[in-house]
Amino acid sequence: MSKVAVVLAVVAIVCSAAVAQEKVIFDTDMITDFDDVGALACLHALADAGECEILATVSSTRGNASVGAVEVINGYYGRPELPVGAPRGIGVLGAYPGAREKVDPASPLGKKGGGDGGHYKYRKLVADYPHWVKHADADDAPDANETYRRVLAAQPDGSVTICTVGFTTNMRRLLETKPDGISTLDGKALVAKKVKLWVAMACQYPNGKEYNSMWDAESSRIAFENWPTPIVFSDFQYGRDCFAGRALAESPADGRNPVRDVFAGNIPSREEVRGNSAMWLQRHFGMGGRAAWDETAVLVAVRGIEPYFNAERGMYRMVGGDGADEWAPDAENGPHVRITERLSKAELGRIIDELMMRKPKNGKAPQSRGATSATDL
Repeated sequence: MSKVAVVLAVVAIVCSAAVAQEKVIFDTDMITDFDDVGALACLHALADAGECEILATVSSTRGNASVGAVEVINGYYGRPELPVGAPRGIGVLGAYPGAREKVDPASPLGKKGGGDGGHYKYRKLVADYPHWVKHADADDAPDANETYRRVLAAQPDGSVTICTVGFTTNMRRLLETKPDGISTLDGKALVAKKVKLWVAMACQYPNGKEYNSMWDAESSRIAFENWPTPIVFSDFQYGRDCFAGRALAESPADGRNPVRDVFAGNIPSREEVRGNSAMWLQRHFGMGGRAAWDETAVLVAVRGIEPYFNAERGMYRMVGGDGADEWAPDAENGPHVRITERLSKAELGRIIDELMMRKPKNGKAPQSRGATSATDL
């Protein structure tokens, strides 16, 4: 797609609502934070309502329990057959960014806060719901490149939305793939032909270092500069004070629910948030729950920019070599869009809560593994 075509496509995206049923590939890190779980739960709820078709659920991290955690959520919502994958060779490895050491799935679980950077919650999810887990070690999952190429090649032209709520590793790797037995197109040409939109939870407005874009900064730079279709950003600035998840966390337990387990075990109490003098909790949590960075990206991917958001055109770019980014406004020719507030964030949080609290339409009750305490998470 030429630069002119990308600009025209951006205009069309800003001015139009989503189609009747979006085709979505979901790409998540599932490594430390847990709004990823809320985002995947929202996506499944939207699929249950017929608003989207989930084509694949892929991890952007390796050497950990990320793929197994994705499989637990997929299984709970009655879609255990969804294709999965994980990167090879580059990107974030292990229990947290910077760990650079594989998590041995056979090692003892340990305890919450045991130096794993928050990955404990995902290892526990895999341990508590093993019947849905096919790949306890993400390194045993299919190569994300193969998953992406196979799924994209099978879809109609210009029909797929990719929603990334983790690192950009897989986007860079996909662009760099060569023609193979799946498709005669290289990665960039395959994306240009099959993908209509990339929705990314990434970057910090107007500039800064944001978790998803900084930890594999070279992949972010390559992907942002070379992506051949429009990109819509749900950035750190937007999601940081849109809160969701407490309604689910504080709801009565009604059977085993892995999504509720994660939120109930990891959202601090209202008293903790109010009393946090260092303000760290208040920058990431609120009375409504956890900052809903990833869930907002799912809403954009499935329901479009309308009716919840306004949009600003321009370009996000990586600057320097330390993971910093900056936004350059360009209302006329910007190839990127960042969402801005239209509906109040409190109301948007309630919409996200309602989606997360929906019962799976086709899910099966998890096999009994004894009582599971949410506080164990």
